[in-house]
Amino acid sequence: MSERSLVVVGAGGHGRVVADALLAQGRTVLGFADPGAKGASGLPGLDIIGADDSLDPQGGYDLVNGIGGTGDSAGRDLRRRVQTRLEALGFRFAGVRHPTAFVSPHAVIAEGVQLMPGAMIQAGAVVGTGVIINTGAIIEHGCRIGAFTHCASGAILCGDVEVGEGSHIGAGAVIRQGVRLEAGVVVGAGAVVLDAGAGEGILVGVPARRRGNA
Repeated sequence: MSERSLVVVGAGGHGRVVADALLAQGRTVLGFADPGAKGASGLPGLDIIGADDSLDPQGGYDLVNGIGGTGDSAGRDLRRRVQTRLEALGFRFAGVRHPTAFVSPHAVIAEGVQLMPGAMIQAGAVVGTGVIINTGAIIEHGCRIGAFTHCASGAILCGDVEVGEGSHIGAGAVIRQGVRLEAGVVVGAGAVVLDAGAGEGILVGVPARRRGNA
């Protein structure tokens, strides 16, 4: 059975990188769905075909979530909200696995996960639906990553780390083995988390300390 063509929802920076990764996989990308002007170029050779309401669940294509997760709560929630709304209309969301991503055959990867260039998923890891493992991020053995979490570029999650749904692990952050993070937690770029503590909030610094709310 041949793979279905794809439309990327969102033509911003993350959407363009996602489309690039799909093309590297040999997938057929029809273009982008974005509120921007129809016909504008999201990537050379790939146009914006219209806004979300121009999509047809019977059109013979699947969607890919091109909305990047950010450290603020609005950005994180937007990604999930858009996908949930379109799934309710009958669309299916495909995942992304760049050819340079490494995934252990003993890891469990849910539908719709995005594994970007150089991402590494080790044995026993469980990655939930809608998660982004961005460029060069490392998920070590036994980690459990909740749905719609974003592990940004270069983040390192050491063994048996657990991350709740909708969290954001900033670029270059390091989470020590065995740490458990609640849903919605934000870890700042470059932070080193040795002991998460309890409750929601933003973890920043070396070693990381909890500051305010996410």
